[in-house]
Amino acid sequence: MRTNKFITWLSMAVLIMVVSVGCKDKLEDSTYFTSDDLSVIQTLEANPEVFSSYVEILLKTGSYNALKSYGNYTCFAPTNEAVKTFLKEKFNVETVAEISSPEDIEYLRTVVKFQTIPTGRGTSGFVEGRISDTTYTGDFLTTSFLKGGGIANVEINREVGLTEYDIKATNGIIHAINGVLHPYVDPVTVVMEKAGKHTIFVEALKQTGYFDKLSVIYDETGSKNSFTVLAESDEVYAQEGINSFDDLVNRISPGALDFSDSENELNRFVAYHVAENFLYSINFPNEGFITTILPRNAWKVFKTDKELKINETETGVDDTWTSLISAGSNLPAKNGVYHTVDKLMPIFTPKAKYLIFDLVTDQPEYQQGIVKSGGQYTSDVYSGVRWYPEGTRRFWKRGKELNYKNSFFDVGGYAWIEFDTPIIPKGKYEMLILGNGGNNARAIIQVYWDGEPIGSLFDMTKKGTSIGWPDEAIMESNGWRHGYKCITDNKGNIQYDNSNKNRFIITKELLCPEQKSHVVRLQAIKAGNGGLDFIEFIPVIDNAPADDSSCPPSGDGS
Repeated sequence: MRTNKFITWLSMAVLIMVVSVGCKDKLEDSTYFTSDDLSVIQTLEANPEVFSSYVEILLKTGSYNALKSYGNYTCFAPTNEAVKTFLKEKFNVETVAEISSPEDIEYLRTVVKFQTIPTGRGTSGFVEGRISDTTYTGDFLTTSFLKGGGIANVEINREVGLTEYDIKATNGIIHAINGVLHPYVDPVTVVMEKAGKHTIFVEALKQTGYFDKLSVIYDETGSKNSFTVLAESDEVYAQEGINSFDDLVNRISPGALDFSDSENELNRFVAYHVAENFLYSINFPNEGFITTILPRNAWKVFKTDKELKINETETGVDDTWTSLISAGSNLPAKNGVYHTVDKLMPIFTPKAKYLIFDLVTDQPEYQQGIVKSGGQYTSDVYSGVRWYPEGTRRFWKRGKELNYKNSFFDVGGYAWIEFDTPIIPKGKYEMLILGNGGNNARAIIQVYWDGEPIGSLFDMTKKGTSIGWPDEAIMESNGWRHGYKCITDNKGNIQYDNSNKNRFIITKELLCPEQKSHVVRLQAIKAGNGGLDFIEFIPVIDNAPADDSSCPPSGDGS
């Protein structure tokens, strides 16, 4: 079993902590700027020997007053030496004052926006992957610890390091950096091509037409596209005896040369390497499926304490899986991110497997930061959620919610709402749903599966006592089960112990004859207040143990 060179599910967080404790951080004894009563701008101005050149950039681009005003910013501020190097390389000038053309000033303005996040983010939240909030250009910055543990070794976007960090101001946090961050300009395809390490895969993208499709940064509505690409490098292909594009064709689709045909095996192979969302390694689910752009196919993902496993076989003997090569992964572009896999990754058909579908956090718009807790959004913001009548809906994600991942979708007052599920492997399942029921709930719902009604009415108004709570046997006979013991809120309350947090059994006989995504519609028989937590699919397996309410089978109650 492999144990080295791959990205772990902890995204190196444990390594970072261990090394930080066990070794001396070279920045540990640095002289930190103090700014208890100073704004970001005032702090920068108070230290001209370090930041005077960046202050000049802020003045020239009209960004000065913004960082002086009320707010909570993260400012990645390049040092004077870093600015000097940048000016020489980019504009062939020595000082900021020499920059005068509107185009160059606009580029500088983009640089400032790219290096500024509208929320305060200290280094304690840095992981191997993206920072959770986007910059003012709408892009995610990445942090990486591939050079070792400790903040002294962190790299931002794999190109600059920190010279000082966590400098607190009245309106945010400053991190001093030893280089200027270059804004993302190119799509993921072009970034891969320029890197020059995936030439065979890039040629396959071109021959199948996916290079052009994945090069589109904004769709027809003006929204930014997001792609995650898993790609074999030339080195990985060489290990498989593939040393050219022709070799790849002979391996994947010998004799079938119409690569643009969606049924062509090379076309299907390439499509299977792409997901239409934005996932750094840390954003992969602990256990579940990631939908690809190849219809009815997904990556199966499972994280252990040592490794991220993709498409693990389940024979029990000589199990195999694909993983990510850390040095070639988490590489961002304007419209996505790409990773390098450690072996040839053919199309994989998983067995029936437990799936918990969180109706909030599993939406790509949530993962991309497009939607926020408490915000009111119309349905056209979502790619996989629709409702009627039109209007705005919101969700909540906050510690006080006694829900899976502390989130729920507020669906009060709808006639119907429907969700596109993740891809579900073929098999037979029990299907359950948990919503926020009890005193405040008013909705009674008929569930539809791909347009057909299934199961009994989901009556959210029922209190626990009316369904036999807390007796598990009586609840089961009435079509209900407890919530989970490991799902808690920020006060330590337990979902299992709450009489209004119960899972309704929609059906014990859900047949999925093929691997694909489905549509779950919740039709209001009686409209009213209600919050939807999650839908779960439990494989029906002969001689399987009874349902265990300790934790979801993934073991993730966070």
